[in-house]
Amino acid sequence: MDLKPTIGIETHIELNTNTKMFCRCKVVDTDEPNISLCPTCIGLPGALPVPNGKAIEYITLLSLATGCTITRKGMFHRKNYFYPDLPKNYQISQFDLPVGESGKLEIILDGKKDSVEIERVHMEEDTGKSTHSGTGRIDSATSTALDFNRSGVPLVEIVTKPVIESAKEAVAYIEELRQLSIDLNISEGKLEKGNLRFDANISVAPDDSNELGTKVEIKNMNSLRSLERAIDYEISRQTKAYLDGEEIIQETRHWDEAKELTSSMRSKEGSADYRYFSDPDLPNMILSEIFIEDIKNKLPKLPSEIRNDLMETGLDLDQANILGKSDNWIRDLYFDVFDSTKEHSTTYNWITGELQGQMRKLDINFPPEWFSADLLSEILGLIKDNKISFTSGKTILSEVLQKNISIDEVATNNDLYQENNEEKIVELVKNVINDSEDVVQRIKEGEDKLVGFLVGQVIKNSGGSVNPGIAKELLSKELDL
Repeated sequence: MDLKPTIGIETHIELNTNTKMFCRCKVVDTDEPNISLCPTCIGLPGALPVPNGKAIEYITLLSLATGCTITRKGMFHRKNYFYPDLPKNYQISQFDLPVGESGKLEIILDGKKDSVEIERVHMEEDTGKSTHSGTGRIDSATSTALDFNRSGVPLVEIVTKPVIESAKEAVAYIEELRQLSIDLNISEGKLEKGNLRFDANISVAPDDSNELGTKVEIKNMNSLRSLERAIDYEISRQTKAYLDGEEIIQETRHWDEAKELTSSMRSKEGSADYRYFSDPDLPNMILSEIFIEDIKNKLPKLPSEIRNDLMETGLDLDQANILGKSDNWIRDLYFDVFDSTKEHSTTYNWITGELQGQMRKLDINFPPEWFSADLLSEILGLIKDNKISFTSGKTILSEVLQKNISIDEVATNNDLYQENNEEKIVELVKNVINDSEDVVQRIKEGEDKLVGFLVGQVIKNSGGSVNPGIAKELLSKELDL
């Protein structure tokens, strides 16, 4: 029996506002616990929430960027549950009136464009952070430390429809959503810092079934690698259970990164378990047409539009997708160098290969202030005009990344300019031929690969200054090949 997996992703994006969602406490990035707190953060009686206007702008921006319909008359709800890092015993969230509904996000999967349907985009507040001693699991911890710095930080939750069919598609979706949040400048999108967190809802059912299987939620995935492996494992586990006739229980499971398996955490709650009701301390959230139109005017170019711009320069879809998910300075550098050279492939390869490789060797994240598109364009131009070799271009690039020096100075000091004077090169070629009679004879007998050896000798005798292409051309001419 063939089974089909169905996956839905719930993603939380931490917004980069200055203050928290419902109070004036600063959003801080520190390991020092409990330094940005107030009565509202920790749920003290009588503390009243006040919505963060910037956060509402950001969630509206994200909703519009994903093609969602905006709910003009919305409200905040209380999602009731008990957990130590939620001291007031409810989370301010949204239930049946999210900010955005029925959108979609373009993704790139296996070198082709696809899309994932989005069910809803809603606003909520983050909880505090629990640190369990020992293994990090609550079931085996001897104590738990609570840090409320994160409590109340604005979160956007994006929920897809159950339409994702594989772990690879789920990863492609998260990559695209992460890039969108960065390009919209609403979040840093750093998984390692918890700016973006995700859970996966997975089920399997017979391929010809019109109904979904029993949904299992997977938590504790903090990287794209974890996401892919957890989904693949869970699909395999559920498939085996189904084929063996075992009951699949609706539950929340934990992904164990070390063991690379999921384990049961608790039975899965339904919406009724949270006893949602409208928050009596917060007014209804009315988004006017003027407000929505103003946010539309703030939309920057989306990742899909940037990809299209890159492809218009000649890049293929995969190259455009890789470059589109690079840092802004890398994309800008590509466009600037391409405008100068009109060489899309060469520009792409040098920026994604040589430049970034040299920077990794030098342990720098950004090029120095004196490095510019004009410098890289000049290097590529010298190579194209056969004035320097490819290897010399790499040497020059390394030098100009390390110190503020002109390309001509580097090339001159290191004798990197190639000799293109044919009369001088012919003289060198003739000398090599005269000194290599046995090799010349073998070439004439059919050992064509030895031509490369003679070219190498010409270059060696010139001190490395001869253009290899011209040397080979003149050598072939002298040998009548």
